[in-house]
Amino acid sequence: MALQRKFCPCFQTPWLLLPCGPVEEEERGISFSNLGEKKKQRDVCGEIYEGCCVGSSHGWLVLLDKAANLSVFNPFLGAQIQVGSLKEGLEFTDVDACTVKEDPRAFVPKAIVMFDYKKNKDGVVLIYGSRKKLAFCRYRDGRFMDLEGAHQPYHDIICYDNVVCALSDTGSVEVWDISGSFPTKMMDMEPSFPLKTANFGRSFRDLYSSHFYLVESCGELLFIVRFIGEFANGDGKPVREADLLGDEDIQPKICPYKTLLFHVYRLDRYKIKWVEMESLGDQVVFLGGNHSMSLRVGDCPGCVKDSIYFTDSYWEGVDDDYSYGGHDMGYYNLGDRSVQRFYDTHRCKMKHTPFWVVSNPW
Repeated sequence: MALQRKFCPCFQTPWLLLPCGPVEEEERGISFSNLGEKKKQRDVCGEIYEGCCVGSSHGWLVLLDKAANLSVFNPFLGAQIQVGSLKEGLEFTDVDACTVKEDPRAFVPKAIVMFDYKKNKDGVVLIYGSRKKLAFCRYRDGRFMDLEGAHQPYHDIICYDNVVCALSDTGSVEVWDISGSFPTKMMDMEPSFPLKTANFGRSFRDLYSSHFYLVESCGELLFIVRFIGEFANGDGKPVREADLLGDEDIQPKICPYKTLLFHVYRLDRYKIKWVEMESLGDQVVFLGGNHSMSLRVGDCPGCVKDSIYFTDSYWEGVDDDYSYGGHDMGYYNLGDRSVQRFYDTHRCKMKHTPFWVVSNPW
C-alpha cells in the first residue's frame, strides 16, 4: 500500500482527536487539539468515520464497521489497512452481528495495534464479545484467532516490551508472546484485588461505576481504577437517580456522568501484589479508548505532572441520553485529588468520542 503523508504534526504531547461539526449534523471531519501549544488543526480528513473507532495506538486508529470488518487508519499518513472480518476465525453469532451493527464498541471495547517493523510483525489485539475475550490477527493473515486466556472478562490490553499484557476484572495480568507463529502465554500473575478499591466499590456501587486500565510506566505495570459518578450534579458530587426529580420538578434534572476519582497501584513483581501509589512523580498518564500510556511531564508541554488525563470511554453509557455522551474529559491530579478540565467545549454530546493519538514514524 502506498502511503501518502497528509498531516504530520511535530509534537511529543499526545493530541486530542475530536469530531468536527455539530452533533445534529453528520460528523465527518476530525480535528486535532494540542494541549501544550493550544493549537488546533481542523478538518484533517473525513474518511475516519467510515467506521467506529475502537482503539488508538502508535498513531493508528482501529476502526470497526457495522458489518464487523476491522481496519486500521493513520490520519497523519493518510493510510488505511484492511485487517479482516471478525467473522473469520472467531465465534460470531447472529446476536453478535446485531450488537456490532447497533454499536461496534459494545462488541469490541478496546483494540490496540502491534508494530515491530524490524521483524515485520504487524497485527491487532482486541477484547471482544459478551465475555470480553482476547483475539489477535496479523495483517498478512486476515484471520482472527482466539487467545485462550484463563481470566476473562478482560478490561484492558497493552503492548509492552514486545509482549501483550492483558488485565482482567480480578486484577490479574496475563502476558502473551505473539512474535512466533502462534501466540503463547508467557506468564500469569494473580495478585489479590486491592482491598481499598473493593471496599469503595461495595460501599458506593449505587453512585459510581468503575473502569480498569493497565499502564506501563518507567518499566513498571500500573493498575488504575477510574470511578465515574453515574449522575453528577453541578458541584461535581455524585447523586442518586431518585434525587434527579424533586417534588416540584416536572422534568428530571440533567446530571451527566462524570469521572470523579482514581485509585493507582503498581505491581510488586516479587510479592505479586498491587501496591498503592500516592504519586506518579514526574509522570503523566493518558487514558481512554486509546492504548494506555505514561509519559514524562517534561515531554508533555502544557500538562500537569502527577496527573491522569482522560477521555470518555464509558461505552455502556455514552449513548444512553440524547443530551450528553462523549463529554467526560479532564485530568485528575493525585496530589490534591482534584478533577480539572483541559479542553473547553460547549458540547455535551459527541457522537464520535474523543481519543488520544500519538504520531508515529511508521
